[in-house]
Amino acid sequence: MSEQAQHHRPLTDRTVATVLQEVTAHTPDKLAVRDESETYTYAELVAAATRAGGGFRRLGVGRQDRVLLMLDNHCDYVVSWLGLSLMAAVEVPINTAYKESLLSYLINDSGASTIVIEDVYLERLRSVVADLDNVTTVVVRGDRTKADLPGLTVVGFEQLRTAEPIEIEQTDPWDLIAVMYTSGTTGPSKGVLVTHGHAYSYCTPHFWNAAAPDDVALVALPLFHVGGQWAGVYNALIAGASAAIVPRFSATTYWDDVRRFGCTFTLILGAMATFLYGQPPDPSDKDNPMTRAIVVPVLPEVREFEERFGMLVGTAYGMTETASVILAPYGEAIPAGCGWVREDYEARIVDENDMEVERGTVGELVLRPREQWSIMAGYLNKPEATTHTWRNLWFHTGDAFRQDENDQYYFVDRTKDAIRRRGENVSSFEVESQIVAMDEVFECAVIGVASEHTEQEIKVVIVPQPGATIDPKQLVTDLAAKLPYFMVPRYVEIVDELPKTPTQKIRKQVLRDEGVTQTTWDRVTAGIEITRDS
Repeated sequence: MSEQAQHHRPLTDRTVATVLQEVTAHTPDKLAVRDESETYTYAELVAAATRAGGGFRRLGVGRQDRVLLMLDNHCDYVVSWLGLSLMAAVEVPINTAYKESLLSYLINDSGASTIVIEDVYLERLRSVVADLDNVTTVVVRGDRTKADLPGLTVVGFEQLRTAEPIEIEQTDPWDLIAVMYTSGTTGPSKGVLVTHGHAYSYCTPHFWNAAAPDDVALVALPLFHVGGQWAGVYNALIAGASAAIVPRFSATTYWDDVRRFGCTFTLILGAMATFLYGQPPDPSDKDNPMTRAIVVPVLPEVREFEERFGMLVGTAYGMTETASVILAPYGEAIPAGCGWVREDYEARIVDENDMEVERGTVGELVLRPREQWSIMAGYLNKPEATTHTWRNLWFHTGDAFRQDENDQYYFVDRTKDAIRRRGENVSSFEVESQIVAMDEVFECAVIGVASEHTEQEIKVVIVPQPGATIDPKQLVTDLAAKLPYFMVPRYVEIVDELPKTPTQKIRKQVLRDEGVTQTTWDRVTAGIEITRDS
């Protein structure tokens, strides 16, 4: 790894402008980003971004003004995001699955007056335009004649490509770079105020050890997500490496993309790794240039995955509000393990009163940075949520963790997803892990429902694999052989799909609200008793 990728920049240098200017000064002709149809060297990328900045300025966008981006995965997204950064404006990514009230809420909450949008999403914008408070200007990527938006100024994306370039603005690590909305599972999404220092801290290779100048990152996660934009593209740019952007993840074409672009590392979700591992084995599986992957969370067959595809797997734990604060090096990732806390963060595991628990005991993970501006500046328009999250001078993750004797941290559950049954704490994550490993199960959600014996009973809601049939009696019998008796679900519900947020997180609160329904199978009613001695 080069000195540039190894060293941790001084705080004042942790801005997009400094990163791009440094790399461009050293390797202007090095490939920076590419997609299916376009390539940009570092010099070309900076030139395109400053032209985009000029286009935004002509539209009236000023310093620290917010601009909405509802764009797919391609180089134009990167150019738009960097153009805003280089003029000290603020990107507000929109999940491209948003529609109706979710879309109008985010747009209004952001306070942005300008939106850049793919033409394929114009109908969604039109359907909520009467509910919008601030938007005055729409930049359309594609056919702008599709924009039936009376009262709004509509221009083509070409104005961002052909404008006079701006002079790069001076930015500081405390200046905002983005407002990133987190998916709300129990309430409206919250806009995370992201500074330049925070974005840099999230993905710097100094800690990720993910990129060197001769690396090529495969970016298959959406660019509106921190995993695609920061851990994918920005991580590569900081290292002076290259990023190859594909429209979306596909298990059937993934390795073809890796070979075609010469990709050497990536960040993928655990479900993506499971899909890759589930593909039929092929003699060419190891014939690929990929050497390293960050997988979050780690799939159970991680060692077999490494061997089959000829790579090493690391993992991490992070949030949009923080950085990837806990990391496991390549080759040391284990299921449920997240790794070790970074040297520039402090971490504790605490009880409901914020008192530190004994090692090995499950509690809530709380964090705080040792360096300024490396964590969120707060939630937009939500001071109470900011204060609550930061109570007692620690950032509360809302995630249940434990720590072993070797200082490794283990994710147990979302705090609100933990189940209390007859004096035992049950991790929904652990029960789900056993159930989704079954061949007949496509996905599932484990929740706690009200019990006549106080506390809770365990219910699992399952989506079967296409064409598969699930026998609830056989399911709980099989689980009884794998799980402690108190973790075996009492209730089983088979459904066609699970309720989800636009970022595909399961909305467990909806399932909790439904509770036990007329179609719920009950093993107690079925006469199946599972005890400690079962």
